[in-house]
Amino acid sequence: MEENTFSMKYGYALSAFRVRPHGGDPQPLGSFDGTTDALPILYGVLHGLAGQPVSERQRHLSVKTLEPAGRAVRFCVKVGNSGQRSEFYDRDDDQTVVFHRDDRHIEHTTLRGLLLAPADSTTGLLALEVQGRVGAKTLLGPALSKRFRHFSNGYILDIASVVDEEGLAKLLVEAQAHQITLRRSGLPQDVADAVEMTTKDAEAGKLELKIMPGKIKQFQRSLVAKLRGEDDTARRRLLHVTGVDFDELSVVMTVGERSTTLTVTAERVPSFVYDLPGREKPDDGRFYGEVTRTINEISTAVGVLVRPQWDTGTWSGAALETRLTLPQEELSHATDREQ
Repeated sequence: MEENTFSMKYGYALSAFRVRPHGGDPQPLGSFDGTTDALPILYGVLHGLAGQPVSERQRHLSVKTLEPAGRAVRFCVKVGNSGQRSEFYDRDDDQTVVFHRDDRHIEHTTLRGLLLAPADSTTGLLALEVQGRVGAKTLLGPALSKRFRHFSNGYILDIASVVDEEGLAKLLVEAQAHQITLRRSGLPQDVADAVEMTTKDAEAGKLELKIMPGKIKQFQRSLVAKLRGEDDTARRRLLHVTGVDFDELSVVMTVGERSTTLTVTAERVPSFVYDLPGREKPDDGRFYGEVTRTINEISTAVGVLVRPQWDTGTWSGAALETRLTLPQEELSHATDREQ
């Protein structure tokens, strides 16, 4: 029997968030307008997303569970894709169709998250699980920002990947890179022609280019210089290889006992995915334990004021019932913008 060489990797990505008035500076999360706490609003928005899913073209997200404690909220989201038609068969009977998948059916993956909003800090942290290439930030981030602005009288919620240039440079000096992977959605026409794919199939196809060890160390040494500054042309050059424009570049590396993946796109600053060891899905204790350890390690470096026992303390019944959903008219406008 042929061995399946493609096994799922699990990890998590960290983003920092801040609350500020339009044109103003970030404010303390516990009293961003002098009196209002951002955490109950963020919890209420997450709670609202349990019954008001977000859709962007063929991608979908909804909140499945919420568990607040202290200044943190643990949660699970369902993320998935629609737009595919297929037939399902039993492995012991390849003649009988047991299920027809329609393009309106959504295949969901459940991902875990943790949101930390210290009261006297101007910066909070959002940790989101990543399974293989599946994550939730591209849908959840804009949904949180749009809804927070609606329920906070126009205050802005900025969410950005956690990147410390000094830490990035140190990481790349000390790290042992194992592999560079470039990815893009949609196949170039010459590739599609070579494998006799239709235009529709080519658009849905994925292309990966893997570069194994060789001169990766030199690439590492020059990577910080390529990513430094506001000019994104260097990032775009990194993603243009052999005449093909790729969407994403990732470098898998290890420092000490910790494995991490640095991801670069043309539009965004680099982001880290902290890889979890092993190929089995970690249970909640291990997943949140790893996230908590990383938050405690990096919080000072990224400007987050973390107090002891930040994830302990019960919420009142009334606070747990907080659910913030957009009015139907505003929801329609938000959906149009998301699409």
